[in-house]
Amino acid sequence: METVVFTFIGIFFIKLIYEKISLEKARKKIKIVIHVNGIRGKSTVSRLIDAGLRDGKKRVFTKVTGTEPKYIDIDNQEKNIKRIGKANIREQIKTIKKAAKCEADILVLECMAVKPELQKISEEKIVKADIGVITNVRYDHLDEMGESLEKITNSLCNMMPKNGVLVTGEEKNLGIIKEKAELKVTKVLFMDELKDEYKEIDFIENVAVALKVCECLGVDREVALKRMKKYKKDSGVLKEIKFLNSQGKKISFINLLAANDPDSSEKIIKNFESEELWTRKKYLMVNNRRDRLSRLEQFVNFVEKHEKKFEKIFISGESINIFYKKLNKNMNKVEVLKNIEQFDILAEDSVIFAVGNICGKGKELLKEIESRGIDE
Repeated sequence: METVVFTFIGIFFIKLIYEKISLEKARKKIKIVIHVNGIRGKSTVSRLIDAGLRDGKKRVFTKVTGTEPKYIDIDNQEKNIKRIGKANIREQIKTIKKAAKCEADILVLECMAVKPELQKISEEKIVKADIGVITNVRYDHLDEMGESLEKITNSLCNMMPKNGVLVTGEEKNLGIIKEKAELKVTKVLFMDELKDEYKEIDFIENVAVALKVCECLGVDREVALKRMKKYKKDSGVLKEIKFLNSQGKKISFINLLAANDPDSSEKIIKNFESEELWTRKKYLMVNNRRDRLSRLEQFVNFVEKHEKKFEKIFISGESINIFYKKLNKNMNKVEVLKNIEQFDILAEDSVIFAVGNICGKGKELLKEIESRGIDE
């Protein structure tokens, strides 16, 4: 019996050693690895960097998680990643090997890890990036990262490369980032001036961060910017969908579900306040996930802060009863959204702002609304 046990242990360790050697071999074949982290905009910034670096000469391979996990291969073709079970940072190992097999010169990886210890393992044991990116620091993943922006910043810094470069768009906690970088002998580069011309591409901060990364690799700013104007957007990116309800009335659905946290949602909604659609009848929809109870609390505060701006608040997804009870001060304004027919009461040209999380009910609802979409 002991012989069998020791045999299995021996095979296990041999397998670990083989995997370590094969990963190191694959990693050495890739000249530049860019590891993108942050609270918001990771997928978008990864995609923008990918677009900015593609010049027909460099072989760029990118992996994003976003709304759906995808590879963007060296031929600029998107391919879905089929997962068995939950997401795991071991997926990054497969990606590095895949990129090396394709003879990629540059690999852009969106960080998968949330827990501080996993971020550290992901960077130091697997990715070993040349350039790290922290897009921004917002209140999110409080259970894993901590309940203050300082703690969240410290957590995100666990994926900072050693003896490399760290590009960031985070200004408020830049001091913490620089302190951590000094310990790792890493150079910190803050994004350049924000320009209005970036708005036609994406949020100006995302574009500015991506441009800084491209500049690090010797790409002319204007050339990179021109390429980014054609970048392939994530399917869950901010967009307005115009659809007809069952009464034939035209409704605008503003999809902010990818924003995912109250701070980002508030910032985006504020941008709409100067637009024509803000003069129309407005409704708020909040979609929740069961495993995001700390975020649920944040969105309770968000709703209480902004409810006067909206005719009605629709809540959907999971943990609905908890959410509903916490909003009991405004019971007359809050309605549990069970199906899309509840939008039939809305007047012509009404606007629905959808916030929260896209998973589950949010994705189903979005799919149904898109099926009723109209072109103008």
